[in-house]
Amino acid sequence: MERKKKYYAIITRNLLIAFFCLSVVPIVGFAWMMKTSVEETNVNKLGELALSTVAHRGEVIEMFLKEKISFLNAVVAMHSEDYLLDQKNIEQLYLAMSPKGDTVDLQTIDASGHQHAYVGPYRSKVEGKNYADAGWFKETLINGVHVSDVFDGYRGVPHFVVAVTNPLKTFVLRATINSSFFNSLLHSAQLSPRGDVFIVNRSGEFQTPSLQGLVQLSAAERRLISFDSEGLQVMDTDIYSTHWIDKGHWLLILKANIADSLGYYLQVRNQIILIVIIISVAAMSGATVISISLSKKLEQSDREHAALHLQFAQVEKMATVGRLAAGIAHEINNPLQMITNQAGWIGELLPDEDPARLKNYEEYAKAVEQIKYHVRRAGTITHRLLGFSRKMSAQNEKVQVNDLLTETISFVEKEAGYNNITIIRKLDANVPETLTDGPQLQQVFLNLINNAIDAVGRDGEVTVCTRFLKDGQVQVDITDTGPGIQPEHLKQLFDPFFTTKAPGKGTGLGLYISYDIVHKLGGTIRAENRKGGGAVFTIVLPVMSMGMTV
Repeated sequence: MERKKKYYAIITRNLLIAFFCLSVVPIVGFAWMMKTSVEETNVNKLGELALSTVAHRGEVIEMFLKEKISFLNAVVAMHSEDYLLDQKNIEQLYLAMSPKGDTVDLQTIDASGHQHAYVGPYRSKVEGKNYADAGWFKETLINGVHVSDVFDGYRGVPHFVVAVTNPLKTFVLRATINSSFFNSLLHSAQLSPRGDVFIVNRSGEFQTPSLQGLVQLSAAERRLISFDSEGLQVMDTDIYSTHWIDKGHWLLILKANIADSLGYYLQVRNQIILIVIIISVAAMSGATVISISLSKKLEQSDREHAALHLQFAQVEKMATVGRLAAGIAHEINNPLQMITNQAGWIGELLPDEDPARLKNYEEYAKAVEQIKYHVRRAGTITHRLLGFSRKMSAQNEKVQVNDLLTETISFVEKEAGYNNITIIRKLDANVPETLTDGPQLQQVFLNLINNAIDAVGRDGEVTVCTRFLKDGQVQVDITDTGPGIQPEHLKQLFDPFFTTKAPGKGTGLGLYISYDIVHKLGGTIRAENRKGGGAVFTIVLPVMSMGMTV
């Protein structure tokens, strides 16, 4: 039994695996492919946007710086050294140069580093200062033009300068750029809330403040500076796009957070995942129900097949017993017939004898009658054996249910008597003959009466009752005074292989076969407990006559 349970459990598991592979796996696989495809598409679009944005911002900054350099070179070319070293002239140039507010101050410094003219908010801090040792001043005199890194200088605040010199390099004209205005050029390049954009020099120092408040580059970000080429780099959760400014002087870095760009997609993805989970759960629930149902149907089919196999084996066995009984009956009938003839002959000769000479005449006559009686009794037994052998063929015939029950009871009555069990007959005389399969019906009666005797055990009663119902049906009740049937067993009573008997005393097929036979004969069978104790099995059969119901 345990092997069978494991076998059906394996079938159920294999069916579930098959359903899972055929339904859930394709859904999950398709969802995963869609997820990966959409993510890749979004990352590619974000990369393209980052590249175009950083290139555009870089061009704007380049144009801004070129504009300042061009303006300063034009001023140097148009005016003499004496003119530009004059304070009033510088003030007029400053007014013309910074209407947009992007220039903080303007100053003229001679070749020795001494400041001659200055206009701007930091006059007190830079007045009288000498710039001969300043790096930006030296670079300007060497190259003719210079854009410095961001530094604090004498002002004490971060700033950078654009400076040019005349062809003779006798003075330097310098403009300080408004950092806030310069930084604003980058703000519009931020692509997401967690994105960033800033400019660093070759040393990795920030030339503009990080929008996310960074104070230094990470090790991975520092590697971007080592690449002379511009391009796109994907690092963990961010995309970096770079653009070199001022001929490699500065590096513009745009950082875009992938998760921010996928915000809407992530919402849709979560909805898709939820839908996939719901569909998968529904599919697996349906697959579980179907698998269990198929497994149970297969189990039921196997049980029915086994039951039919046992039933056929039982029929074959009974047929063999029937043939054996017929042979025995025929063999016994011949000597019985001879005994009957001889006893009759003796009976006929006795009256011709002289009673005076036969001292035991009465005993002889009585013995002859006893012989005849027991021969008749033996004949009845052989008649039953012959009748039993004829019942092996399944065919409808006219049957009197009361007679069938009487004959069936005679088979078990003596055995019941050994256990002090009384079989009570309450047979309705109005029950008519019916066209049915008598042998199979007798098998049902015999099975139910035997079960009732087994239930009683000892010292009890089994009552067999018949009634002719008004709707043209015959009802047969077989009642016992045993312990009754457990309520939880009533629903399983007619299932194959279910038995309440001790191991080895029952196969669990008797009631199943009886149920099958009764239903094939067009009737019904049910079991219930009596109020006074014990159980009652009720069979209701239609009364048939020549294929029609009476």
